[in-house]
Amino acid sequence: MLYETLANAYDEVETTSGSLEKIRLFSELLQKADPNEVQYIVALTIGKLHPDWKSQPEIGIAEKMAIQVVAAAASVPESDVQDSLRRTGDIGSTAESLLQKSAQATLFSQDLTVSVVFDTLDQAAKASGSGSNKIKVSKLVGLLTDAKPIEARYILRTVTGSLRLGLGHMGLIDSLAAAFTEDKDTRNDIEAAFNVCSDLGEVASVLAKDGIEAVRAIRTNVGIPIRMMAAKKLSSPEEIIEKAGGKVLVENKYDGERVQVHKIGNEVILYSRRQEVITTQYPDVVKLVQDHVKSKTCVLEGECVAIDPSTGKMRPFQELMRRRRKTDIEATQAEVPIAIFFFDILFADGKDVTSLPMLKRRELMEKIVDTTDRVNLTVAELTDSPERLQVIFEEAIETGHEGVIAKATHKDSTYQAGARSWLWIKLKASYTEGLSDSADLVIVGAIHGRGKRTGLYGAILASAYDIDSDTYPTVCKIGTGFTDDMLAEFKERLDRHKLEQKHPKVISDIDADVWFEPIEVIEVLGDEITLSPTHPAGRKILKDGGLAIRFPRFTGRWREDKDPTQATSVDDLIEAFERQRRISE
Repeated sequence: MLYETLANAYDEVETTSGSLEKIRLFSELLQKADPNEVQYIVALTIGKLHPDWKSQPEIGIAEKMAIQVVAAAASVPESDVQDSLRRTGDIGSTAESLLQKSAQATLFSQDLTVSVVFDTLDQAAKASGSGSNKIKVSKLVGLLTDAKPIEARYILRTVTGSLRLGLGHMGLIDSLAAAFTEDKDTRNDIEAAFNVCSDLGEVASVLAKDGIEAVRAIRTNVGIPIRMMAAKKLSSPEEIIEKAGGKVLVENKYDGERVQVHKIGNEVILYSRRQEVITTQYPDVVKLVQDHVKSKTCVLEGECVAIDPSTGKMRPFQELMRRRRKTDIEATQAEVPIAIFFFDILFADGKDVTSLPMLKRRELMEKIVDTTDRVNLTVAELTDSPERLQVIFEEAIETGHEGVIAKATHKDSTYQAGARSWLWIKLKASYTEGLSDSADLVIVGAIHGRGKRTGLYGAILASAYDIDSDTYPTVCKIGTGFTDDMLAEFKERLDRHKLEQKHPKVISDIDADVWFEPIEVIEVLGDEITLSPTHPAGRKILKDGGLAIRFPRFTGRWREDKDPTQATSVDDLIEAFERQRRISE
């Protein structure tokens, strides 16, 4: 397939309103593709050449390098590119405009195909060593030299992470179902396969080449991360027990990092919530698993918690993340030792056990894990009493835990990969005061500080994630409750992601002084969720405006374990708002 065909489809999808029409258009594009190219099309559309767990280099380039590439390809000074970028607010449109004017617009030497674009971007991403930036620039300039203006627009948007089609993973799954099956309900089978193999490009390739039955045959494999199941959040013990089916297994919620542990013989691989391989960061956990997990092959989930070596008490999440950022692993093992608390098992000795009920999975863990002071199962208790759930929660808070997770125990209490389900419900301290949910929000902009805050950021603009449109609409501006250390850390962390203009995926009615790439995720508390004429989150669904978090405040917790697409979603906020409104009535 010519890349121009893909670029024209992108243009049509982008300018079309309505998710169903976008899905129809993209499914027609997929039908035209050679089955061998479908994987590349999906990867380019997601904006990631490879899933994170494969630990392959990605092509994502900063705005500064993109400006260099466009200037060289269009034979214009970088200042001209910067001037155009300020006018258009989009590096892709800037490249298209400048190449349109360039003589090269009529002298492209070869037609680009989807495969050529993918392979060239992959080669550029894999360039390493002292001259790697020059190689990257050279590869990209060569690509743009052969590109037609519309192709240049989408190549630049892809490499800068600013493709804005309004099709997220779920939209792509719907498009694949429409393109390659006659039954739209097969999208559930495609999503299920994606949830257990965590590679939508691979699922798409299997579907295009071998059909839906081959997709249904995709199973859990040790060594390939399973998309993690997530919990809902409630503040009422009575409602939690009702939602979970009358009886719950109540587990302590540890203030650590969730890991998925894959054991194959003596080999151990650790995956983060973001599906990044973090094995080298936790060699002590690897040893604990080797010594105390009896199963030859298994997939376990647990919480890594930092331990104070002098007292044995648990340390907060931030200290664990500081350990993750240090390079001297041996020294940090002694300074910040780790304990791991397992809470679920997904695979054991050749069998996928996700379809077993929760208590059966718990029994299986008890059989294969030799417990010690450093390796254990989560503290858990079975109850059908709201009063007892409240007592367990209060005891958990008193002993330094975040709260509890109540898990359903009925016959259908399976592990639902990739789902946020009422089978698991969090009750945390923050949910019992003010807002019934804390929110994990993406920082997208900032307002310059004044007075004592001069030179720092006085307020932070934060967004939720809109799964349907793959965008980041704002939900609040946080300007109070910052310590001096927090303000300094905001400046240090955020300046690495500074942009000349608002990111194309950010939706905001507020003009920030500084815009950032939507990368950093923070935990935020507030008093309530309100309708807002200022913030656009949920505006297309709610009649009376968007949603805002009232009196937001930063908890001090950076969610380095979360990808921005794993932030609180617009759907989550709408659900919380509706629940809040029902309670107030």
